[in-house]
Amino acid sequence: MANSKIPGFFSYELDAKAEENPEFEILTFENGIHADEVLTYGTIVTHGRKLAQKLKDSGFGKGDVLALFMRNHPEFIYSLYAANVVGAVLLPIDPRTKGKRLEFVLKDSKARGVIFTSEFKEEILPVLNRLPEIEIIGVASKGGMERPTGLPDLEAVWSASNAPLPEDRCEDLDAPMEIIYTSGTTGDPKGVILKNSRLAPFGMLAKGVFQYNETDKLYTGLSMTHGC
Repeated sequence: MANSKIPGFFSYELDAKAEENPEFEILTFENGIHADEVLTYGTIVTHGRKLAQKLKDSGFGKGDVLALFMRNHPEFIYSLYAANVVGAVLLPIDPRTKGKRLEFVLKDSKARGVIFTSEFKEEILPVLNRLPEIEIIGVASKGGMERPTGLPDLEAVWSASNAPLPEDRCEDLDAPMEIIYTSGTTGDPKGVILKNSRLAPFGMLAKGVFQYNETDKLYTGLSMTHGC
């Protein structure tokens, strides 16, 4: 695990938590009639580092854009950690985005790769056929979804051996962390760049103003594509 820490830096914060308390259950994803998915700090870091290795193997580096097209699932957190470690920029796309608008967002952001869930393959594959420069990094299948056929299965990433941290991991708080696009109701969607430094004030706000502690459990029904 990590030996040092940059306060407020997403991946460093998770590394430190995974060292201190790897079995602590930090997130629960509800899946309707299917089983909940519970994430510990250790699970996030272990899976995140495996995905970071996959990104490095695919040539991802600082500033490259990784698109994400899914509902709220653990893969969102793994992808955010992995992108943060290698210095890539996560582009979470609302899965209600279709056709020409989806193509615009992928092209405008200069996305280099994409991860999506198999339930949306009919929406995204025709767009990707028109954008051959975008690599499919992996496809996830959750409860009730078909396993991907002929596409990179993320299960192969999760079942791989544990991966070390890259030697050139990102440590720049001013580097972009995410690109969040508007809905585009009055024209083409517009991308808003969020930097790594944005998380520190939220942590201070949660503790200092709202008085949250580590045993409090918060619930949201909002999409993480609106900002994590």
